[in-house]
Amino acid sequence: MEDLSFTIRTRTEPAQDLGLTETTFDPIRVGMLADLEMDLKRVEKIFAEPLLLAFEEAIACGQLNRSVELIVEPAFALPHHDWAVAARGLERLKERGCVAVMGPLISDNARTLRATVERLEVPCITWSGTSDWYGEYCFRLGNGGCTEEGQLMGSWLKHQGIETVGILNELSPNGREYFESFRWACHQFGLRIVGLEMITQTPTDLEERLGRLKDSGAQGLAYMGFGWPTTLMRPMFERLGWNPPRIMTTAFQFCYRSKEWMQALVGWVGLDQVCEDNPLYPKFLDSFEAHFGWRPPNPNTVPVLSYDCGRVMAEGLFRGDTMSGPGIKRGIERMRFAPSATGGPRTHIAAGPYDHQMFKGDWLLYRSIEEAADGEVRTKFEGLFQPNT
Repeated sequence: MEDLSFTIRTRTEPAQDLGLTETTFDPIRVGMLADLEMDLKRVEKIFAEPLLLAFEEAIACGQLNRSVELIVEPAFALPHHDWAVAARGLERLKERGCVAVMGPLISDNARTLRATVERLEVPCITWSGTSDWYGEYCFRLGNGGCTEEGQLMGSWLKHQGIETVGILNELSPNGREYFESFRWACHQFGLRIVGLEMITQTPTDLEERLGRLKDSGAQGLAYMGFGWPTTLMRPMFERLGWNPPRIMTTAFQFCYRSKEWMQALVGWVGLDQVCEDNPLYPKFLDSFEAHFGWRPPNPNTVPVLSYDCGRVMAEGLFRGDTMSGPGIKRGIERMRFAPSATGGPRTHIAAGPYDHQMFKGDWLLYRSIEEAADGEVRTKFEGLFQPNT
């Protein structure tokens, strides 16, 4: 198999003199497990460079006294390829000396990698939303949360004055977690489910199913799944003459892939993690531009979440008692009230020995897509979670 991995080293050198001028220190090695198939140039620019920014800032302020090597390991696994590809990629990162890993990025692989992570004793920080990711070395800085999102979706529908709701629910492990959480939220917020359509990730009768939900008397619509079917629905809503208030999971963030995806999702509200009111978010954008000479896409969750993941790793390296997987794990577990550039202004990051869900506060929020008269489309901040008061 062709080796597509690549290594990037921090450019900033530690400033302090440790009094050991004749000693050369090896760089600290951390990994990124790229388990979702994507263009490697995009991986380097949107995922890897924000990580490097966090490490170089930590070196510049004296938090880290050694340079860092980031090893990016493409290991494209589920849903398109064999799950074991990700496991082998993780093993390669351990063999190359990585003491912490960003990844896996998606839930399908997170569910299958837990045993491998625990055996290798390398702390892995997943972006996945599944609650099935847990263990001594399993940390989550979620790019969404299957259990959390049902609660936020129910709250949004309640605050729109919705009483009856129709559901499009994908037949998938994530779809199961979403729906289980959403049912409890409907009970809590007094929502009545009047229609439920179970779909695959590639449905062939989607418009017919939307029509049945319309006929059910649903005032609002909730979508729970990976996201691709929602990009097909805009002309279907128009043909059906139905424009209900509708909300979807963090699959909403696929809108950042292209203008075409964003146009397809006009009319939806979705769960996101970018908030212009968070003072650290514009600071990140400015720092990144000054550092690399270009500005990351804005708004877009991926680069800022990568940056926060790098900051978590830097904190773990700083607080860890040994430069090893177990030592860095203990370092990450010592984090408390670390400010977050991701999420709302009161979001922070913390962990503990039995608390590996690291985002705290308003780390998930609502955004919508608006279309101007000239056809330009852009996401718009719609607010933070409101309890049922």
